[in-house]
Amino acid sequence: MAIEKRHLVCVVCPIGCEIDVVHDGSKIISMEGNKCERSEEFVSQELVEPMRVLTTTIRIEGSRWPVIPVRTGKSVPSRLFPRIMRKLRGINLQAPVNMLDVVVRDVLGTGVNVIATRTMRRE
Repeated sequence: MAIEKRHLVCVVCPIGCEIDVVHDGSKIISMEGNKCERSEEFVSQELVEPMRVLTTTIRIEGSRWPVIPVRTGKSVPSRLFPRIMRKLRGINLQAPVNMLDVVVRDVLGTGVNVIATRTMRRE
């Protein structure tokens, strides 16, 4: 495989290390700019399959606000974000909903739930 260089910003902790990595597609050859060991795992994962927690809103009826904030319970592949968003766009919840309630189980077969991040009472 060809040797590639990439510049990444680690999102594992608040430091946000700017990392320059040289890799061959399957293995890190060199890495500069990381200030902790956790960034090596982040870079390895980022090269294979970028993963993020998706945060968004879903429509809700019967509450003070028309939408409720939600997020995935764990990181999911970033490439699935558009498909997950299409699925969530078709959901219309009914109040009340409590913070940390599961609003979608096993979204797209990922094994990850979508959970509410705010309590919405019935009004």
